[in-house]
Amino acid sequence: MRFRRISIVRRIAQVIFLILIIYGGYLFKANIETVKSDVSQAKPKTFFPVLKAPKGSLSAGQFKKGDILWPSGDTPVFENFPPSLICRFNPKGGMFKACIVHLVSENLTWRTNIKYLLPHISLFILLCFLLGRMWCGWVCPIGSMGDFLSWVRRKMDVPVKRFSALMHNILRSSSYGLMASTFFISGFIGIPNFTRFQCYWFLPYCQVCPARLLCPLFGFISPTWKDFSTAVSTMFSILAWLSLGVFIVAFYWGRRLWCYLCPIGLMNSWFNKGAGLELKKVALKCNKCGSCSDACPMGLSEMYEADKDTIYNNEYCIMCIRCVDICPRDNCLSVNFFGKRIIASKYQK
Repeated sequence: MRFRRISIVRRIAQVIFLILIIYGGYLFKANIETVKSDVSQAKPKTFFPVLKAPKGSLSAGQFKKGDILWPSGDTPVFENFPPSLICRFNPKGGMFKACIVHLVSENLTWRTNIKYLLPHISLFILLCFLLGRMWCGWVCPIGSMGDFLSWVRRKMDVPVKRFSALMHNILRSSSYGLMASTFFISGFIGIPNFTRFQCYWFLPYCQVCPARLLCPLFGFISPTWKDFSTAVSTMFSILAWLSLGVFIVAFYWGRRLWCYLCPIGLMNSWFNKGAGLELKKVALKCNKCGSCSDACPMGLSEMYEADKDTIYNNEYCIMCIRCVDICPRDNCLSVNFFGKRIIASKYQK
């Protein structure tokens, strides 16, 4: 049996990050000034601007229990938005505030001055340029939950479903559509004459994201599973159930198929090309065994197919590095950080 050293390290990292991100509110609660009547007015100590709703606009902290956007937590430890699926609905507020889609969507509605947004966006871009989509493969708590579902599938001897490139492209296009519609709606309800619609359409992606339903459960908190008080909330409730179902099916039968649909992963993928972390293949060392293609949770085969030395930075690659771990050829595949090799494939008897 081959000893997969990288995969073991990755699993340990996933568990650690999941605990830190979801339970950070319990473990490292910041010294904050919390106004009990409105958690949106809490002020975590941070070097970054604390973004708040202007007068006349909503914030997640103003929703009550029973509303879809009831945050079910407190103020996060840090007012930051890392390039991973960080959920605003983590119990006790979590370690970080939210994901990049939440940041953009919320502040489009608030019409926040760019000078306050720039530090947060700059940090996101910097972290993406350093590690690319490794944030998806190693840090994302939703991805870790999905990998657990894939592990359950393997233990039950359920064969993995292979999806065509066409299906991947359809999901990718759907991700762009989902992101574009989210930002359009968010900007539209921020226009002064349309702010009355914020109570229905605020943070539209968050209302259907499976993380909103899953993350509170880690704190034994029941999320708002349904809200049939209006036609819009009924629609979002049904879409949230469908989204959760797609998430479970995508990971259970299709491994990381959900990552093609995730808009947070989509935004991370823009920085895969040119990121500091990259995969490299030495073609002459490859014996075309196909192990890298079989191991890839994203179903990518370009690394296997490459017939010349290649710097591999496919936008779909989540940098899980399983291909390097499974490759039986010495130094055929390697991981470089700004051109310097940090780990390479190794022959094992």
